[in-house]
Amino acid sequence: MTLWINGDWITGQGERRRKTNPVSAEILWQGNDANAAQVAEACQAARAAFPRWARQPFAARQAIVEKFAALLEAHKAELTEVIARETGKPRWEAATEVTAMINKIAISIKAYHARTGAQKSELVDGAATLRHRPHGVLAVFGPYNFPGHLPNGPYCARVAGRQYADLQT
Repeated sequence: MTLWINGDWITGQGERRRKTNPVSAEILWQGNDANAAQVAEACQAARAAFPRWARQPFAARQAIVEKFAALLEAHKAELTEVIARETGKPRWEAATEVTAMINKIAISIKAYHARTGAQKSELVDGAATLRHRPHGVLAVFGPYNFPGHLPNGPYCARVAGRQYADLQT
C-alpha cells in the first residue's frame, strides 16, 4: 500500500493486505499497511504541521474543502466504480454515496458558521465567554460499508474547523 507521510509517497512496511471484490473475489489491490514506526512518523508529521494549519484563515480552509468537492464531482464516475467494486454495492448506491460526500462539504461549511465564533453572555456576578479554537490532530478511519461518506463527514468538518485531520480508509 502506498502511504503519504510528511510530503512523501512511501511503501507500507507493516502487515500485508489485499482487497477483493466481495461479489467476484477478484483481487482489486494489495500492499502493506504502515508499521508502528510509520504510524508514529505520520502522527509526528501531523503534529508538526498543526500550528501552521491552525493559523490558516477560514477562507483558505473553505477553498480546500470546496476544491475537494469539485474533485469529487469531477471523478464521480470513477469513485462510484471503485466503491461498487470494493464493497459489492450496486452502482446506483455507490453513486448515492459519492453524491452524499459532495453534499457534505456545503453542510460542513454551514455548520462551521453556525457553531463557531465567540459569544459573550453577561451573568449576575460576571460574564461568560465562549471561544472556539483548534485542538490538534485527529485520525479518521473509514468503515468498509460506507468507505467514502462516513469518514468524509468528520474529515470535512475538521478541515473547515482548523483541526488537522488524517484520513484512513
